[in-house]
Amino acid sequence: MTQQIQAACDDDPMEADVTAVIEACGGNPRTAIKALLVEQLVQEQRIERLAAALSFGYVRGRIGVTPLRSASRHSGVS
Repeated sequence: MTQQIQAACDDDPMEADVTAVIEACGGNPRTAIKALLVEQLVQEQRIERLAAALSFGYVRGRIGVTPLRSASRHSGVS
């Protein structure tokens, strides 16, 4: 069976990654799945924080665009 796993790893780089994760978790697939789920949660939280920061920065930091209020005040002045 080890030869079958090795053959699959040689054909597909993803299989090699799966094998590496399982081996890193002591050969226990359940522990490997739990570790991956925890990592996914951490990454999702990081994406949410980055998205929130990006949205705030985009709205606040428009460079070279005159706000509508100040444009309307200056349009009436000759």
